[in-house]
Amino acid sequence: MNFKVKLAHVLDNGDKVEMEAWVEAASHDAAYDSARARFGKAVAKLASAAEIEIDKSKIEMGAEKR
Repeated sequence: MNFKVKLAHVLDNGDKVEMEAWVEAASHDAAYDSARARFGKAVAKLASAAEIEIDKSKIEMGAEKR
């Protein structure tokens, strides 16, 4: 089965790092595990990059932190 998995890690200051992954897996749990592994690899790759390329952004003026 195909799954679209959305993951987020919330930092102590409230900032959030998110990932959306499309995975093929036998179950919901397997899809989560696969996406979580990809998330870890992506974060490690970004951490070792000299500069992070941003492909998409959204900035809201006057936004309140919840």
